[in-house]
Amino acid sequence: MQSIIKITDFSAPELDVFVRLTGKELRNKLEPERGIFIAESPTVIEVALNAGCEPISFLTDERLLETEAVKGILTRLEGIPIYAASREVLTGLT
Repeated sequence: MQSIIKITDFSAPELDVFVRLTGKELRNKLEPERGIFIAESPTVIEVALNAGCEPISFLTDERLLETEAVKGILTRLEGIPIYAASREVLTGLT
């Protein structure tokens, strides 16, 4: 299994793509030729992967790391950063 990078602070720069970029920046700033979108559920992530989308990173609630849905996704994410944070940190996303 890939190593998991634990995020303990909402201000961590690793969370920028998930929380601090606008929709316009997601479409233009990081990959202007392709754009970026965020998928927020295991089902949507599976559909995106099956459609050939290539993730640039993955963020999950650390409590979900042992669920079958997340384990299945993690096996398909070779070579990308995988971040996990507590529910308390992730609450800042909403």
